[in-house]
Amino acid sequence: MVASEFEYRHRFWMILLVYILTYSFYNVYRLNVLYAVVPWNQGVPQRDMLVRLLYGAAALVAAGGALLLTWSVAYRPPEADGDRTAFSIAGPFRYVRNPHYLSYFLLVLALGTFQSALGFPLMLLGEAILLLRLAGREELRLAEESGERFRVYADRVPRFLPSLRPQMEDDGRPPRWPEALWDQAFQWGFVATLLAFALTLSDPIAYAFGGATIGFLLLQKIAGFLWIRWRRSPSVSS
Repeated sequence: MVASEFEYRHRFWMILLVYILTYSFYNVYRLNVLYAVVPWNQGVPQRDMLVRLLYGAAALVAAGGALLLTWSVAYRPPEADGDRTAFSIAGPFRYVRNPHYLSYFLLVLALGTFQSALGFPLMLLGEAILLLRLAGREELRLAEESGERFRVYADRVPRFLPSLRPQMEDDGRPPRWPEALWDQAFQWGFVATLLAFALTLSDPIAYAFGGATIGFLLLQKIAGFLWIRWRRSPSVSS
């Protein structure tokens, strides 16, 4: 189960695409997944309180995913790019081989609470398959690029379920926290979106926070693209 090179290069947008496609199932079945699981015979205030608590729990799951992802990015090798796969034995990579994909699953699981009762299980299935495929592609590339070093690492460190203790010696790579916090700031925007909705149960509030987060992400991607183009321009290289 290995993703294509196109899927791997555009992995973030593929994850987002699966979420958007399953969100469209609201056109088929309009009941939110959390309202579908709370007891139907409760009064409106009681049901709303239960839903608030569930969205609060989802915000905690999203925060855990954002924290793990930020930690992972802090230890990602700076030389990793579209033509070379990141390989680090530091930080969370000593406990689990794919902390970034585990993080993405936690984030989409939390954001899945915005899905319909029909879209949520389809989203989980689609995202799980995609993340497994992406991890397969990445580990295939790592095996080709790093050879025996990666095979030894893969034999000792679990793929998705983190061990309680580090399974490898730290390779001495220092964390780059400022870059990681900037790179993953939008993930914390999704955490804020869940918290805001948990407090208000207001669709306009959720759309405002979510829209601001996506807008920030797009500006961030555009700025990053322009920065790379500028650095690669002949005038800068010379």
